[in-house]
Amino acid sequence: MTYDIVIRGGRVADGTGLPSYLADVAIRGDRIAKIGRVKEGGTREIDAEGCIVAPGFIDVHTHYDVQLDWDPLASPSCWHGVTTVLTGNCGFTVAPAKPEDVPWLAAMLSRVEGMSKEALATGFEFEGGSFDDFWGRLEGRLGVNAGGYVGHCAVRRFVMGDDASERTASEAEIEQMQRLVRQAMEQGALGFSTSQIDIHVGEDGREVPSNHAAPEEILALASVLADFDHGAVEIIPRSFNAGYDEADRELLLSLAKVSGKPVELNILTPTPESPMGWQNTLDFCSQAAEQGYRLHPQFTTNKLELHLKFSDTFAFDEMPVWREILTQPEPERSRRLADPDWRARMQADWDADDGRAVDFDLGDLEIEEVCKAEHESLVGRTIGELAEEQGKEKLDVLLDLALSENLETNFRTRMAEIAQEFIRHVVKTGIQSPITMAGSSDGGAHLASFTGADYSTRLLSEWVPETISLEQAIWRLAGMPATVHGLRDRGFLRVGCFADVVVFDPARLRSGEAYLATDFPADTSRYVVEAEGYVATLVNGEITLEDGKATGALPGHVLRGA
Repeated sequence: MTYDIVIRGGRVADGTGLPSYLADVAIRGDRIAKIGRVKEGGTREIDAEGCIVAPGFIDVHTHYDVQLDWDPLASPSCWHGVTTVLTGNCGFTVAPAKPEDVPWLAAMLSRVEGMSKEALATGFEFEGGSFDDFWGRLEGRLGVNAGGYVGHCAVRRFVMGDDASERTASEAEIEQMQRLVRQAMEQGALGFSTSQIDIHVGEDGREVPSNHAAPEEILALASVLADFDHGAVEIIPRSFNAGYDEADRELLLSLAKVSGKPVELNILTPTPESPMGWQNTLDFCSQAAEQGYRLHPQFTTNKLELHLKFSDTFAFDEMPVWREILTQPEPERSRRLADPDWRARMQADWDADDGRAVDFDLGDLEIEEVCKAEHESLVGRTIGELAEEQGKEKLDVLLDLALSENLETNFRTRMAEIAQEFIRHVVKTGIQSPITMAGSSDGGAHLASFTGADYSTRLLSEWVPETISLEQAIWRLAGMPATVHGLRDRGFLRVGCFADVVVFDPARLRSGEAYLATDFPADTSRYVVEAEGYVATLVNGEITLEDGKATGALPGHVLRGA
């Protein structure tokens, strides 16, 4: 008897956190058929000597909802060993939706999550309908496994229309929203997601619908999950920067109580106004765990650098004047950016420093990519250097250059060495806590500003074994997210599980540097980051990537909790 695939001679880290061991892994169909000494042959054999054989990684915080329409592999996450993506985080989904609301929801995603309007207009195919209508059309079209939350903003918009972005909901409206959440859970939603942070502003300049919800509404919608044997709640509370105020702490504990489910939270990261807010978050969640509540913040191992261009950025949305200007359509946006009076207001807004998360000197912005040949010599230089040479204010230099290139100049933030050291301390502390989730890639979002899909590669290549063992790292990337989200037969290598497998060479494993790729619909660009050292990635028993190259196979499943 032969197997379809035999992976021979590798060291198996099975996702449980137990010590790894030498074994062959045999696959038949979409399942693991045998682990141990496999004497029989395989139609296809993979030499894994010197390599680690692990369950495919599960990326728990993504926004690939729309990208899957034209990129069934969910790149660049798939380049970093990810075989399963969970979408619809932060309350942002495009289903359920009335047909007339789909453009509004897509525009919200474009603004809040940095998705190209042109790419959405060209490549996104959903025309409205239920949660099942959205996911059903992707059956048989995926190269990764994918499932999603039902998002608060879509549910609110469906029930309340434009009022969803203006006011709290009535009792009758909340009951209607509960019915929609229940329907989505019955149709396979993996949970309910929401967020309430000020930086989330739609294309119309108003805060997104979920920001207008009272705590009672959020609890009512999350309580629906208590009637199901699967699901999780994902939320970014209003006061996450500070480590949650008393109101949000009460909300989080109540969410865990009424839903009976795990609650997935924001990443642990310091901010200028609350440099130890991350520690407050971790302490609170650890205390909650002692009381029996499952609250899971995330640690992030990706590079915390920001790319931005004034044609498409969310980075300054916390500052009212900047937000007002950068949500204007053209040519009004450029007109205001060129106007001295508006610039004076922008400078005053910047100088106010009233607790925003954006924390860098304008002079430290580095010119990363330019559009005009005459500006090529500026690449790699900082705004501060140019301001000193030209005898001009830094804001004027920044905006003059951007305007001269139709706002398409790419800039990049750089972190001071002392800040990098502090971030390493934050990350190390997060990794060492048993309750934290690995993340947050934000895959599919902030395409013009950020790419965090390499978090898995960086965890394995930069933090193993000094901070965390290989086996524990694999548990955090696969077994733990599968367990928290109730994904059946995934996240582990054991007989009978789905054959989601990643084979990598630890001696060669590394992440590349982020770069701008023009590979999206309508010839639009996005930041991506590649990897080295991945020998093969299998999804449901089929090889989807080999030595980093896609095979063309599309064996992914739409994951449904029901």
